[in-house]
Amino acid sequence: MNRTEIIEQLKNGPMIVTFEKKDGTIRKMKCTLKSDLLTEYEKKTDRESKPNLDIVPVYDLEKESWRSFRVDSVQTITSI
Repeated sequence: MNRTEIIEQLKNGPMIVTFEKKDGTIRKMKCTLKSDLLTEYEKKTDRESKPNLDIVPVYDLEKESWRSFRVDSVQTITSI
C-alpha cells in the first residue's frame, strides 16, 4: 500500500494502523484523517521544514494528539 492509498483510507474514517516503530516494537494505533474528528494542529515553532513523503501524519484518537508513522513500516490497516 502506498502513501496516497493510506491517506485516502484514513480520510474516510478511523482505522487501526499496525506498524513497526523505530525501536523494533509493533504498535497498533487507532487514528484518522477524517476532518470532523481532528483537532487543529498547533505549530510550536516558526521553523519551516520540507514535507517528508515517507511519513504519514495522523491524529491518534486514543492519545488525542498528532502522531506519525513511516509508510514502509506499515504492516496492516483495518477499519474500526
